[in-house]
Amino acid sequence: MSSGIDTKHGKLLAEMVVPSSSWRLQPEKQDPFKSQESAVEYLNEHNEPLYLHVPFAQSDKQVRICVTSRADDVVFTIKDLNKGGETSLHYSHLKNLDSTIRTLVDESCQEKIRPL
Repeated sequence: MSSGIDTKHGKLLAEMVVPSSSWRLQPEKQDPFKSQESAVEYLNEHNEPLYLHVPFAQSDKQVRICVTSRADDVVFTIKDLNKGGETSLHYSHLKNLDSTIRTLVDESCQEKIRPL
């Protein structure tokens, strides 16, 4: 598995997630991106995993999902829950991000998440 994210994958992901009112996208040890421009600037200079922070429905808790690339796939991995889990999605199908993450979270911890 790759240890980073392809720039084009990260940019597509940022287009979808950064404008979200509930989901957050960020590098490991930095604050979440506040704009698509800041995400693009960061991704042009760095090739490291990104992290999605997705809140659970009707809770203050959230799930942290590591996002990397493997060839043309965007790989989503949950490492910090009891069961954990991983799924991947071809970057051209990132429009299905919400349903892909919902399925991964449901299979990993039987929780419902807030919409994108």
